[in-house]
Amino acid sequence: MVVATKIFVPDCHTLLERREAPPCRGPSSVRFRCTLSRTYSSRKLGGGRQAVEDHSDKEPVMDEQTFFVHDPSVFLRYEDARRAVHGMLASMPLLQGVDISLDNWLSHVSLEGIPSAMLHFVRRDDDDGFAGGHYHFYVVMTMEVNLVYSEPKAVVRACAETVMQTVDRGSEERCSICMEAFGESPGTGAMSPVNLPCSHPFHTRCITVWLFKGHTCPVCRADMRGLVSAPWPSEAHEVGEKN
Repeated sequence: MVVATKIFVPDCHTLLERREAPPCRGPSSVRFRCTLSRTYSSRKLGGGRQAVEDHSDKEPVMDEQTFFVHDPSVFLRYEDARRAVHGMLASMPLLQGVDISLDNWLSHVSLEGIPSAMLHFVRRDDDDGFAGGHYHFYVVMTMEVNLVYSEPKAVVRACAETVMQTVDRGSEERCSICMEAFGESPGTGAMSPVNLPCSHPFHTRCITVWLFKGHTCPVCRADMRGLVSAPWPSEAHEVGEKN
């Protein structure tokens, strides 16, 4: 993954705005008020995996959107409510372009807390015999998104896509980093070889790890800087700047 997404939610509250007893004139609803701030960082060639901030949003951006739920029984089933909440967040215009996959949340506490709160309110009424009503929830969320670009991974991917590859997996030729044949896999998992622009081939994993520590070919010292750039403007560094 060339750009990793890390989502942190420092503040999240789920409120029951009102409950409608049957007969109800309209659907249930969930109103989201989301405040988003984004930080853009890069892991540079030779940077030792240290992410350096390029820039961040000057001001947080806020958006509010209401979603209608025609089947309030969704709130009685945690998994259904969780999927519905995640779908609502994914469809908000504010979050378009942000990968909100579950794996990208640094903590699931806030995300899981929203359907849990809904379930609490609705099940309490259901237990008391007041089933069938409609509910109107209000969710207030502050979201901090850190997008981290990996230049070493981007270089290796660009080489695999644009540089003529001269070695097949299974070749007896050896990787100059791990000294194992390309027919063998270093560590775990089979690994296709990749040629750098200077034509020297390496295991994909080996050269990726190498480029986190340095910015040149291990064999000929050809400079790999400037081959790729982050998918956003950098205010901290000039793209391709060399020391």
